[in-house]
Amino acid sequence: MDSRLLDTALETVETILAIVSAAPQDLTWQERYANEDELVSDLRDHADRLRRGDAARLPDLRRLLLPTAPLCEIATSSGWADTYLALANRLDGAARPDRSGRGAAFTPPQSQGVRPWRGRY
Repeated sequence: MDSRLLDTALETVETILAIVSAAPQDLTWQERYANEDELVSDLRDHADRLRRGDAARLPDLRRLLLPTAPLCEIATSSGWADTYLALANRLDGAARPDRSGRGAAFTPPQSQGVRPWRGRY
């Protein structure tokens, strides 16, 4: 696992934890977290694992940061959308393969049984 990616992921989670701990968050537009305690607990779990070098939940963290995913919705409705976007972009940049072709730690799951839309109903 690329240490740069783990370091960036940890910095991202720690920054988000600081933001969500500093002020009340609007959880209205997402369904993953029932309350702020669940949100903070999940982010702390991500941070603890990353500190130990455990990247098992890294794909989940990246999904949380996708557009319209829970953290995007929370950030947008809570007033820190610009910071969210910068953090998500930074983590995506760290996950991109370097010039040697290495470094991509996240591979999206392949869709199963889904055919592409052909423009007709």
